[in-house]
Formats: sequence, C-alpha cells, structure tokens
Amino acid sequence: MSDDDGTHTAPRAAIFNRLVSDYDAGAGAFAHFGRRLVTLVGVEPGQRVLDVATGRGAVLFPAADRVGVAGEAIGVDLAEGMVQATNEEASRRGLAARARVMDAEHLDFPSGAFDRVFCGFGIMFFPHLDRALGEFRRVLRPEGRLGVSTWRVGQTDDLVAVLRDLGLEGAQSPGWITEPDDLMRPLQQAGFTDIRVVADSETFCYADLEQYWQTARGTGTRRRLEALDAAQTERVRATLAERLRAQQRPDGIHVVATALLAVASR
Repeated sequence: MSDDDGTHTAPRAAIFNRLVSDYDAGAGAFAHFGRRLVTLVGVEPGQRVLDVATGRGAVLFPAADRVGVAGEAIGVDLAEGMVQATNEEASRRGLAARARVMDAEHLDFPSGAFDRVFCGFGIMFFPHLDRALGEFRRVLRPEGRLGVSTWRVGQTDDLVAVLRDLGLEGAQSPGWITEPDDLMRPLQQAGFTDIRVVADSETFCYADLEQYWQTARGTGTRRRLEALDAAQTERVRATLAERLRAQQRPDGIHVVATALLAVASR
C-alpha cells in the first residue's frame, strides 16, 4: 500500500479525535505559544493565512483577529472532531475563521494562495516532513512567511520522564524536534530562507495533579496513558506527584515549558 491511501492518516486522525474534549485544558500552553508565534511572524489586516494542523485554533484564532474582515484565515486538520470543535468555537467568538479536514502533505489549495502559513506543534507528527514543508512553501506567495513551532521542553515532560524511568514510555515520534539547528535544517532543505528560531519559555500553573493529568490527556502523551493498566496508572500518578512536589506553590503546580518558534521566508 502507498502512504496516500489512508494507512497512515487514519490512525493519526483517530488519535487526535480522542484529544478534542481535553485539548489545551488547564493552563492553555498551546494558546499562549500560538499567540506568540503569530506575533513573531507578523500578520497584517487583509492578509490570507493558512494554519496547518490547526487543532482547536491556538494559532488560527489570533491570526484571524489580525487579518480582520478584509482578510481570510483558514485552518486545516486531519481530525474531523478538531475541525468541528474549532468551527463551533470560531462561531461562538464571532470570527470568520473556518477549519477544513485536510492532510498537511496534500494541501488542496493553489500555489501562492497565502501570505502566511503556520503550523503550531504539528510538524513532529508528519510521516513525510519534507513533503509537508514542500506543500507549505508551494502555497505561500513569493515573499510570504512561514511560522512553525515545536517543543524544546514540553508542558508534560515531567510525566514523560516518569514513564521513561518506570520503563513505560513507549516509542517517541521519530520526527520530534527539540534543538534549534534540528528545526532550521529541514526548513533550509525545503528552500526557505531568512530562517530564525527563538526559544520562548513561559511558566504555567496547574491547580493540582488532576489538572496536570487532564492536560496531558489533551496532548500526544495521551496514547501512552491509554496503554497503561490500572496498577500502572496508579504507580505513574504516585511517582509523578512526588516528582512535581518541588514545583508546588501555594496556588498550584508551576511548570516551565519552552517552545521553539521559527519564522522563515519563501
């Protein structure tokens, strides 16, 4: 079978459909870094913007605010549940932004259609990153700009460390990118220029262990948690509580996350 027949896209879509209700629960790290990425890249009124792997609109919504009624903001995502929830939220906010179901590696848009293309915390999940980046560049107009982000230190890294220490981590995505040079390299290979990568850190507060756990269930870590049996889950939660004790403050658990934000020109 080829990679274009749904063999790879269907399981990925299913995973992210399960995240919809918990996505960016708690401290809102995706939304925070989405706003930061839009600010770094720069979006002007009247521009046409594409947000790939839009999720629940963490990048799409601030971009839509900036393009205004004269512009257009479109989000695409593999997961139908994400698309539906994002469209409902856009309507609730009174935004003209709309999301569609689409594969990042096969964008159904003409060449040069957008002034800005974004992908927040998505590129590590693409089976063929070179193909996706090629599509990003194709749909950008000349002199258009790209903005992408990855996790250098993720908001659930303490949980991932606990799973690893207990021998329960499972396989990491082969495309995970945590170093600036590793993010710049595929962008250069795809033909992008004027590439700049910024490490951006922020502290997020979780009311308690349960809110932290629910936040993890709204990320790619969920598939590892779903693989645990009841005894393993209890052991992981107890070990995690001990690990997070040093980060406990009167108002909750404070976790520092660091994103790599990249901007590049077509």
